[in-house]
Amino acid sequence: MAKKYLLAAAAGLLMSAAAANAAPIFTPPAGLTAVGDVTAVYIFADAGDTSILNELTPSAIAQIFCNHPTGGCAANVPGNQVDLGVQAGPMTFSLANVTTGSTFTSNTPESVGGPYHVLVSTNYADYGVGALLPGAQSAIDALIAAGKSITYVGWEDLSTAQGSDFDYNDLIFAFAGTRISLPEPVTVSLFGAGLAGAAWMRRRKSKKA
Repeated sequence: MAKKYLLAAAAGLLMSAAAANAAPIFTPPAGLTAVGDVTAVYIFADAGDTSILNELTPSAIAQIFCNHPTGGCAANVPGNQVDLGVQAGPMTFSLANVTTGSTFTSNTPESVGGPYHVLVSTNYADYGVGALLPGAQSAIDALIAAGKSITYVGWEDLSTAQGSDFDYNDLIFAFAGTRISLPEPVTVSLFGAGLAGAAWMRRRKSKKA
């Protein structure tokens, strides 16, 4: 019974931190597993810095999307799609912030014991940016109608030292033909994330005071 209440409390803390959209994730976030023909969709970005999304595994694909023109990558708009081909297994991505020179990886914290830079969810509302923009909505609707499952990945494009707000909505992408995969052990991750998020929120309030 005690374990049940502990898990419920930890889950509650984690959900409250996610709902605030302003707390870093300190435990391994959920990931993506490719289950067929994967399509990437550019969903949303409000970042001033220029960043490039790349896939690392199971396929190496450079410059899938970018939010501003850079190098060989034209600026994308909501609803743009890229067919990443038939894939199987865990997917990892990197986000290269061209402006700052920082690169973040979806399954790796920015430093030992530091925060992760992605929030993975099947619910777009978790990112706190309102409804899908028309172009993105049309693309998602068509993919769902085709029987594709959709997973969203929201990124934080600045490090702690660079003043990140950890709202995980600087750039948001969707991936069809994927399923969400939870890290293990879930209980420990939930509890750890809840405590770390609560502590981080307390520190922010203390600094503001």
